[in-house]
Amino acid sequence: MRPAALAALLLASTATAAEPPPLSRRIDARVAAGLAAAKLAPAPQAESHELVRRLYLDVIGRIPTAAEATAYLDDPNPAKHHALIDTLLAHPEFPLYWRGVFDHWLNGSLLERPAGGSDEFKAYLERRLAENAGWDQIARELLDPNGDDPASAPAAYFLASRLAGNDRAAQVDAMTTAVSSVFFGVQLQCAKCHDHPDVEDWKQENYYGVAAFLGRTYSAKAKTGNGPGLTERPDGEVKYAARGKDYTARLLFLDGTVPDATAGRRKSLVALGVGAERPYFRRALANRVWKQFLGVGLVEPVDQIHDGNPASHPELLAELGDAFAAGRFDLRALMGGILHSDTYLRSSRWAAGSRPADNHYASAVPKPLTGPQLAVSLALATGYIDTLTAKYEREKARLKLDAVTPTVVRRQFEREREHAALAGRFPPPGEGFQANASHALFLTYNPAVQALVRTPSGTAARVAAERDAAAPARRVYLAALARRPTANEEARVAAYLATPNVSRDELARDLVAAVVAGTEFRFAP
Repeated sequence: MRPAALAALLLASTATAAEPPPLSRRIDARVAAGLAAAKLAPAPQAESHELVRRLYLDVIGRIPTAAEATAYLDDPNPAKHHALIDTLLAHPEFPLYWRGVFDHWLNGSLLERPAGGSDEFKAYLERRLAENAGWDQIARELLDPNGDDPASAPAAYFLASRLAGNDRAAQVDAMTTAVSSVFFGVQLQCAKCHDHPDVEDWKQENYYGVAAFLGRTYSAKAKTGNGPGLTERPDGEVKYAARGKDYTARLLFLDGTVPDATAGRRKSLVALGVGAERPYFRRALANRVWKQFLGVGLVEPVDQIHDGNPASHPELLAELGDAFAAGRFDLRALMGGILHSDTYLRSSRWAAGSRPADNHYASAVPKPLTGPQLAVSLALATGYIDTLTAKYEREKARLKLDAVTPTVVRRQFEREREHAALAGRFPPPGEGFQANASHALFLTYNPAVQALVRTPSGTAARVAAERDAAAPARRVYLAALARRPTANEEARVAAYLATPNVSRDELARDLVAAVVAGTEFRFAP
């Protein structure tokens, strides 16, 4: 637990809110050098309404409320985006949102399991993120959990979830793939049956060398809590065939180190793979976080970091990894360095000519909202979140809630069927996701979305009750898009709501439905 480190980060950020941290300046220098070499000029900084929406979505996974958007838009401070970044990194919804992101990286995509890990595992991730635990601590607990410690025992789910069924080879393969992808940024599967045909770095012995660290790991009854446990047996070897011969895999780390594993094989893997001096570990998560914010990784795919697939900006990737390690793998410090950079703050609009390749970072990349982002943002935009708040206040005793805060409401909403109906419909970007017309139609006609739009006392009901001609457009646009409408948009909305022979309530619902189905709502700018 590192509250002192978190406090120091936030105090330092507050003291120099107008001055980006050193890492931000180094990021901008590296990207600027690449742009100069490509003879490209960067896009200008995004407009205020774009930045407030982008930052809320990227840092805490939802759109700003109308009140939050208004406060930001009306703030005359030219450095207000830096202050907002610091506020959001310390926001109580930060660990709630990022537990879902990390759970997807650890379980959702690798296990093809959209719902991700168990509730106990997600609660473990949220606790560690709230404590500002370093990524190295979290990685050690995921790879070698202490079953006697109730706080870290749920981390066993990460490996134990790969141990289902009776196919031992498949179990070891699932663990090897997950560990090498998430923690080291490498994909070894293609070297399982033979030396990798396209990647000189990875031979068959590299795959089985990592597999050997995990080959004695089995599921066991947990010593504490309700989740699964792990055990490491004293014997058992991983066997494989190559070039017509049978081999016993030797312990071999990615850098060619052959360890002494007398203390335990997973402990040996942690010692070799996790820490400030471990380049694979330093770079892997830095690249994932960069992609999360910028839309495209410095290396793509994110688990294909090898000499044959160089980074678009090799020095920048090394610098991010070095800064991450030097900061004791402080996730918020890494994120802050990226978010405060001019590179991140650029507009996604490109004035003239064809847009450069995304990995030049000349402009921002519009990112489609993920399922979880979309679900909570729809609840906010339609006013359904107020209905939930009132419901949880009434049921506080039954739900065993001490208080009904926005964070508590959001956490409870994630358990509701409406959330599942919305979040499960939109896979995360980067997983073959394409935002297309079918998604707009889903948001327009799906019963779950329509139920939110029809929320009594929600946004549509408030729009219908407005009598000032310009007020309806302002209410909808601030609630959904974090901006004020143009004069033309105000006039068009007023004319639409005056359509004869149709009830104003129905017109207001159709207006809200149209806005949340639109491209501007479905993308982070």
